[in-house]
Amino acid sequence: MILNKWNCKKHEYENYKVPDEWNIKTYGNSMDEIINCCKCGKKIKFGDSYTSLEVHTEMGFGYSVCEKCYEREWKRREKNRWKRCWYMINTKINTEW
Repeated sequence: MILNKWNCKKHEYENYKVPDEWNIKTYGNSMDEIINCCKCGKKIKFGDSYTSLEVHTEMGFGYSVCEKCYEREWKRREKNRWKRCWYMINTKINTEW
């Protein structure tokens, strides 16, 4: 299965392949359903998962990741924060929420 993975440095999506046998989700009907983390493949309960900051559907919804992968994504995001700010200022993107 091919997903979209956000590249923080390039500010664009890249193809991201996961094994077809993995059960990856953006939402679920049961918090006890066993799914795979879309980054490392670890089996976790859907209710214990986090929404990925990097791996998304075509519409931008984040897939589920385990706690360890989510923490890594946050660290990458913070590491590239100044680059994001520079990009927004230099491309005249409105930074007001």
